[in-house]
Amino acid sequence: MARHLKIAVLWRPGRNVEWQNRYLGTTIPDDALEEATLHRDGLIEAGHDAELVCWRQDDLAGMLEELGGGRFDLVFNASSLAEVAFLEAAGIPYCGSGLDLVALDKAARKKILVYHGIPTAPFFVVDDASRATGGAVPLAELKNGWRPPEPLSYPLFVKPVRGRGSSGISDESIVHNHDELVRQAEKIITRLDQGALVERYVQGREVTVGLIGERPVVLTPLEIEYNQVKTNTYEHKMDREIFHCPARFSDSELERFKAVALDAFRALGARDYGRVDMMVDDRGQPTVLELNTFAGLQIVTGREEHLHASYIGEMARAMGMSRSELLGTIVESAARRLPTPTRPARADRPALTAHTPAAPPATNVASPEPG
Repeated sequence: MARHLKIAVLWRPGRNVEWQNRYLGTTIPDDALEEATLHRDGLIEAGHDAELVCWRQDDLAGMLEELGGGRFDLVFNASSLAEVAFLEAAGIPYCGSGLDLVALDKAARKKILVYHGIPTAPFFVVDDASRATGGAVPLAELKNGWRPPEPLSYPLFVKPVRGRGSSGISDESIVHNHDELVRQAEKIITRLDQGALVERYVQGREVTVGLIGERPVVLTPLEIEYNQVKTNTYEHKMDREIFHCPARFSDSELERFKAVALDAFRALGARDYGRVDMMVDDRGQPTVLELNTFAGLQIVTGREEHLHASYIGEMARAMGMSRSELLGTIVESAARRLPTPTRPARADRPALTAHTPAAPPATNVASPEPG
């Protein structure tokens, strides 16, 4: 039977819109509180005590007292690298992948996929000279005529090496020549202060697969149909996006996509939940784009002011899962890393003596699990 837990739903204003606002210089309405509120309500429906806690970057001592003082058993939905790093350093149990994975950028994750033989497009990284390490191409060198080596050839796809929610991605991300490549890479480097990941442009249909739980349940693959755009831009995600769940492929192809997603999830050491995005070519062969460790989980009610549907939420809905079942499965996975609660001594049971062997120290649940 699942444990009844006291859960802090950690949320941060702007978490879904900050990168796109920075990239375009806009002010997109914030949906973070609506998202966190849905999670809190779903966890309460799953039988837990849940409470919203707003992340305060400028008050880490207060965050430590609030989250680490024994009031909560578990933190749900840490929403960025900073929060995960804090929770891990403080030894506070949380849902989701560990710092060892969350801290890796998209290029580092692709290297792991390549090592494990999981299909992903060839790539390179362009960055400012001050950060161009580990094989990254300095922007100045690209401007001076550096050309992508084989097997890379135009068209290429350019996107931020970090970020979320298709921030920094537009139809201009598909580049057809050197000048377009320089322009798009420089835009990302300058506006977002991070490197640009450049990979072979994979034409096809976009499919995404969610995974939840300790022994991951692979959800029904969802296909994203583009609406008057060439790729899944930020604006496209927010404007009348068209879903097909299950994705419009044969049963055998859907099983292949699920197997590839599970292989990627395991190869990267993801925990509790995640979503694997892929492009499928006209032969039905998938190419993994990335793993999203902070994938949206909301099943919307239709009453939200700004929040849109999430891919995993739509997959769960298509499988007949409620939000309490979805979120409850994720929490049960994380709860298995918690120390076993100590059973209080009964009045008729003799007290422990100094000769009783002490219990081994509890494992820091925020540390990556072996294997």
